[in-house]
Amino acid sequence: MKTSIKFFQAMALSLLVLLFSCGEKDEPQVSPIVGIWNYSSYRLDMSINGQPLVQFLQAIGASQQEAQEAAEEIKDEFFSDEDFEGTELQFDADGTYEIRIDGINDESGTYQLLENNTILRLTSEDDETDFKVEQLTNNRLTIIFEEEESDDFFGIGLPVLVKLELELSFVK
Repeated sequence: MKTSIKFFQAMALSLLVLLFSCGEKDEPQVSPIVGIWNYSSYRLDMSINGQPLVQFLQAIGASQQEAQEAAEEIKDEFFSDEDFEGTELQFDADGTYEIRIDGINDESGTYQLLENNTILRLTSEDDETDFKVEQLTNNRLTIIFEEEESDDFFGIGLPVLVKLELELSFVK
């Protein structure tokens, strides 16, 4: 009889351990990137040969005011708020994403968060693009795309290195 009681006590204790070990902490963690993100704002920085655009323009003879105005005009040639308005990113828990513009699917594929959530890699049928993750919280996402190209952009017979840094912010 004592053996039966000890057996049942051991079974009850095992059952309690099993029940508590299968609690909420075993629930899969959902990444904060999962959800629908709406475009909020953008920032574009440009440098030429390692100098911010305004400084480069001043170095080739523009006044401070002329350099500021020319830099804004050049940046406006690349992007404006209207280019991003209506953009929505949807990241699903299964590792897929969609980019919709005004509700129309513009791109889809898979995504990965790499290097401790500091790199967002989007892989579509045509392309693979890495973004630096500047901010990722439950309701804010800021990503940065960087591009460099060297060419004779000014037609002066000398190549210059142009670096663009596009920062896009989204909210849930």
